[in-house]
Amino acid sequence: MTKTVIFWRHGQTDYNVERRFQGQSDIPLNDLGRTQAAQAASYLSELAPELIVSSDLSRAADTADELASRLNIQVTRDDRLRETAFGQWEGHTRDELSTTWPDALEQWLSGADMNPPGGESRSESGQRVASAITEIVNGTQAQTIVIVAHGAVLRAAAELLLGMDGPGRLAVLGNCGHGEFAFTGTNWILRSWGTVPS
Repeated sequence: MTKTVIFWRHGQTDYNVERRFQGQSDIPLNDLGRTQAAQAASYLSELAPELIVSSDLSRAADTADELASRLNIQVTRDDRLRETAFGQWEGHTRDELSTTWPDALEQWLSGADMNPPGGESRSESGQRVASAITEIVNGTQAQTIVIVAHGAVLRAAAELLLGMDGPGRLAVLGNCGHGEFAFTGTNWILRSWGTVPS
């Protein structure tokens, strides 16, 4: 039987506003992010998911909890769903990095599959999350599943699962944006991408 799988990005943080690399630093939701999570949870609750699995980083976990509280179910935390590890870049803006690591940043911005100093490449983190999502979905009887995670890895995982050729085919989900997939047991089918409830 075909399952519905929602990829849901966390709400806004102060690092998002400041355009800082968050990576696996545990940056909390800000006030707007909590409002976004509540609004999106109201919409997503209508899909009546039976399983919610989130990254264990608080910005994703707290976003997931908004939905779970409306459905009276528990969220499963999974550290495999964490954002790309950006290593020494975490906490810095692109402007700051352009003075410290100009060549590496230029490579990364051009889409090169390279590792930031001390961090993961796009393909490494995308494969980590795609594998986790596949295992989660195959390991449950739930028909509607919500995966709550982070912008870079949700996009990378989606592109891998859809068999897209090369990175950057999909846009990064906005804060509390989501994509909806059908999973047949063998194939992933994209139904929508980038939906942000108003």
